[in-house]
Amino acid sequence: MPNNISNKPRSVPQVMVSSTFTDLKEHRAALIDSIHGHKLHANVMENDSARLVDVIDSSLQMVRDSAAYIGVISLKYGQTPECPTRNPDKLSITELEFNEAQRLGRPVLLFIMGDDHPVKKADIEKDLEKETKLDAFRERAKKASPGSKVNRVYAVFNSLEEFKGSVGSSLGELKSHLESSAEDTPEVGPEEDKDNTIPKPPAFYAEPDYIGSHKFIGRAAELQVLTDWAAPADSTNLLLFEAIGGNGKSMLTWEWTTNPRHALAARPADKPWAGRFWYSFYEGGASMEDFCRHTLAYMTGRPLKDFAKKKTAELKDDLLAQLHAQPWLLILDGLERILVAYHRIDAAEVPDEEANIPTDKIVNRNPCDAIRDEDNDLLRALAAARPSKLLVSSRLTPRVLLNPSGQTISGAKRITLPGLRPPDAEALLRSCGIEGNSAAIQGYLTANCDNHPLVIGILGGLIVNYLPARGDFDAWSAAPDGGAALDLARLDLTQRRNHILEAAIQKLPDASRQLLSTLALLNDSVDYETLKAFNPHLPPTPTKLTETVKDLEQRGLLQWVQLREKGKKIDRYDLHPVVRGVASGAMAAADRQRHGQRVVDHFTAQPHRPYEDAETLEDVRSGRHVVRTLLKLGHFQRAAEAYWEDLSNALLFNLNAYAEALSLLKPFFPSGWGELPKKVGARASSYLATCAAIALDNCGEPAAALAACGAALRAYLEAEDWSYAATLLCNISGNLTGQNRLAQSLRTDSLALEVATLSENEESVFMSRLFLFADQTRLGQWAEAAATWSLLDPMGRAWWRGAYGLGQAEWRYAQFHFRQDSLQEAHLVEAERLAAQGKDRTIIRYLHRLRGDWRLTQGEWKLAAASYLEAVRLARDTRSVIDTDSETGLALAKHHLDQLANPREEAGRLAQLRRPAHRYLAQLWLALGDAEKAKHHAVAAYKWAWADGEPYVRRYELTQTTELLQQMNLPIPNLPPYDPAKDEKLPWEDDVLAAIEKLKAKKAAQAKNGDSTQDEPD
Repeated sequence: MPNNISNKPRSVPQVMVSSTFTDLKEHRAALIDSIHGHKLHANVMENDSARLVDVIDSSLQMVRDSAAYIGVISLKYGQTPECPTRNPDKLSITELEFNEAQRLGRPVLLFIMGDDHPVKKADIEKDLEKETKLDAFRERAKKASPGSKVNRVYAVFNSLEEFKGSVGSSLGELKSHLESSAEDTPEVGPEEDKDNTIPKPPAFYAEPDYIGSHKFIGRAAELQVLTDWAAPADSTNLLLFEAIGGNGKSMLTWEWTTNPRHALAARPADKPWAGRFWYSFYEGGASMEDFCRHTLAYMTGRPLKDFAKKKTAELKDDLLAQLHAQPWLLILDGLERILVAYHRIDAAEVPDEEANIPTDKIVNRNPCDAIRDEDNDLLRALAAARPSKLLVSSRLTPRVLLNPSGQTISGAKRITLPGLRPPDAEALLRSCGIEGNSAAIQGYLTANCDNHPLVIGILGGLIVNYLPARGDFDAWSAAPDGGAALDLARLDLTQRRNHILEAAIQKLPDASRQLLSTLALLNDSVDYETLKAFNPHLPPTPTKLTETVKDLEQRGLLQWVQLREKGKKIDRYDLHPVVRGVASGAMAAADRQRHGQRVVDHFTAQPHRPYEDAETLEDVRSGRHVVRTLLKLGHFQRAAEAYWEDLSNALLFNLNAYAEALSLLKPFFPSGWGELPKKVGARASSYLATCAAIALDNCGEPAAALAACGAALRAYLEAEDWSYAATLLCNISGNLTGQNRLAQSLRTDSLALEVATLSENEESVFMSRLFLFADQTRLGQWAEAAATWSLLDPMGRAWWRGAYGLGQAEWRYAQFHFRQDSLQEAHLVEAERLAAQGKDRTIIRYLHRLRGDWRLTQGEWKLAAASYLEAVRLARDTRSVIDTDSETGLALAKHHLDQLANPREEAGRLAQLRRPAHRYLAQLWLALGDAEKAKHHAVAAYKWAWADGEPYVRRYELTQTTELLQQMNLPIPNLPPYDPAKDEKLPWEDDVLAAIEKLKAKKAAQAKNGDSTQDEPD
């Protein structure tokens, strides 16, 4: 297949005709005649009938060769060519052609067959999967742009004659448009059309390029280790270099990868690298998901945007297929950034003192686990990706690469990177322009720096800028105001390194130190415009800023990097993580306040998309910067106000970014989630605790969430804020349900409703009834649930978004019908409409899961799989949530479709999740023929559905599991009923009861005063 693809339309004005063929022969003939009648040329598949061609390449090249695109969409989806790289989603040729026309920005005419058009039975799509794709394609094609709510101009035809009548005028307008724009259309070369500048394999690709602070020197032993490892004979697929920050991990791996004498020479001529790709996790926005996208774009030659909407779990299989097919070399630099230990607001400045004894700064997770479960799965798979090789640098080793004994798993190897050899350390210092006695230099660097490369570079900057004797090591090391002033004898390596860095920072000119300190408060690199905003010179002249930047670069404290964004190279300025950490920690309090306020002012003034419309974390980037910086400055009240409502709602509801929310919230709770923040006002502290509880609950930390709820509830009760108290009681009810404490959950519903009713707050009454309705449905109290619904439904839905998400009530109502086997499509459609309007991803995800459950009970495996797949995608998008039920339902549906590649392995993985979906797992193991595992999960499902015991059971699940056990000829477990004596009061329950009595007394007093007033004479 040719690689020099051109996207420039030919000089003859060709018009692409795209449609299915057998069902539209007459329509195509009429359209082609009309095109030729308008002095245009029809570019059609009929011209390719005698050629041996690749159907995808041929079809897409026809679009590229054409100046315009005409699509005719019938009731048939059409041919879906198989190709895992160019057509991974198995789209039809027609849809692929339409996508290419959109990508190239070609003018589009669209004709859509109406429902009343007479067609043969054979011309109606019967394949359910294709039918679903066709419906989605017909709707998407109508939109003026992807995601647009505005429809493009298109014609609907219900007969051949109607089609012929609508073609003529449309073609006339198209011809006029093409003629008027012909002179203004610039030629588009093949490279200009791409949305990135990713090179073609086997050429080396880096995202971004690594630029070291000093010349690479030494490391001969490590370079040889890498060369031996890269050979096909070495069975190790993944090699990890671990070391403290600044020890030269990145520089070593970059030198070996890019120097032809090493990585290229390591492979035999008949088994060369298919390509080499370097990816840095130090840059803001870097993630395993982004790594997969860039890697696949490089490997396949496809535009990066083709992978933009795919998530890690979807990208994993495609990536592994490529890695197993050919020997690729992938370098993952700074992998510690994906680990729990670095999941904090100050990740970019974590000191080695903490990194070497890692802890989780949010909840009780393993600090060496990946933040996202799917990243653990991918790393484990990468360790077995023969014949490819993966080179990793990290301050910590991911736990998933170690076995229970602490040894690396099969396919992986870990090497602790030492300091430089003394002669190499001396050579590195001399490369900075330093002179002096060789033995003295080697002895000093070994004793005081452990030959640590970053420290040597910083020392070089100190000595070069020592004014009494520039570059003279002997003079500097003996001088009281030089090396002799560094008291290093009693410090360990990390302390010595930091001490030298602090001395170097203190020796900076005022402007250089001010700029360095300001950049140290940020978590990632900045572009030149941001750098200008922090210009330390007054007046802020560009020339002086350039001098300051060069000064910091020459001293090894600031690095220039170049990134690619949307196909353009962007200059960025960054600090080494060690430099950032030391500079931030060494900042004087007054300087921190002054520089931090500049950061806050800058990002506060940045225009951004309204938070209520946020769709990505980038949409809330400025707000997150503001909150982080205010927290670093100790301005907790201002940080709380910046986080309040809009930003909080975007993180929790629009994005479901629960882990990111907790990362921002944790500094408010130094004593734990169960104790309210003391550095903010009472109302703010309760609000923050409520937000934390929502995020903790969704991250699978119900105990911590309940502790946060309890602390906030007591504060609301004390302040007599009855509305918030009732809302929080509803949240607590949901938490208890998640813990399977159904009796306590129902009791909490009653308390919430009583508080809401007595305080006469309509919103609280609605929410309390909604939670009560949900619990009654769960318990199978159908009559009581119906009565509750009749009260809440007429109350409307116009409530505060922080309490109620649109579509939530309709989702609960659909559940009510599903559990009684009376669910209708209309129930789901209405709920989905409202949830989409409210932009609440959680409710949208729950609805997809419910639809999947419904289709699964009907044996509609394809439809079930499609719904579960969307629910799983939405969960994984959050980077915080694992939707176990949807994951397991999807596996079960895919197994019935014979689409589950490794069913036993997948069932085993699903069983290890936090709260396994036991009933679906039992059905999956049963289908796999493993009766023993099926029995284990079926019994576990029954015990879970039994909950607190009759009558507090999950009625629907209990009924379904009972039928499953009977089907398997297994005895029904004999479990005890609910025992009120064992149901202890919740810690705050007496406080709520006391508040209720207070409200009752208040209402009674008001009633009495009202009656006595009426009895008084005029």
